[in-house]
Amino acid sequence: MLHRRFTLPWVALVSLLLSGFAMRAEADYGLESPRPLSDPLQAQIDERVVGTWRATIDGKTYYLHVGTGNIVGQSNWMELVLVNQGEKPSFYLHHRVGFSTTLGDKNFFNVANTSKTMSQLRGSTTEQLMSSVAKYEVFKYTLTEDYLDVLAVDQKFVRESIEAGTIKGSGATIDDTSENIIHFIESSAPKLFTKNVRYTRVE
Repeated sequence: MLHRRFTLPWVALVSLLLSGFAMRAEADYGLESPRPLSDPLQAQIDERVVGTWRATIDGKTYYLHVGTGNIVGQSNWMELVLVNQGEKPSFYLHHRVGFSTTLGDKNFFNVANTSKTMSQLRGSTTEQLMSSVAKYEVFKYTLTEDYLDVLAVDQKFVRESIEAGTIKGSGATIDDTSENIIHFIESSAPKLFTKNVRYTRVE
């Protein structure tokens, strides 16, 4: 099965709100946790999301490129590159790696915040990628043929849930088992993922 691969010149010309991944042009975050929703070693690329997407945020056009390539060539993780092609110094490029999780009919990105730069991770295996992760940010996403909607969390709701003992953590960062995080998401989804950015498929 073919995947979109990023070459160095292509990335240079050209991560979903990212710190961010709802790839972030503003202060929107995913659900922060040191643990992902599913086993990174069992990750599978969601072929439906592979490609190039475009969104207008605060009057600026951003391109989101999703695929595999230089960094995750030995892994089933995905690369996420967000670009705003303004004039220098406003040119903006954010490069992240992560993988998707499917829970029933719901889809999520586990976007990694790593302790290493992308160049240091180049060619990494899944095990090497995992060892570099400081924490994950989880974003919900939905797909149609033409649109990719990426949903960030309401951090106030996360903080209140942690303070109430609904889920373990500190501040707005959850520190609980993957099973408990999944239960929290499933029981809180309407109040949890409230900030949406819509991307339109380019190719």
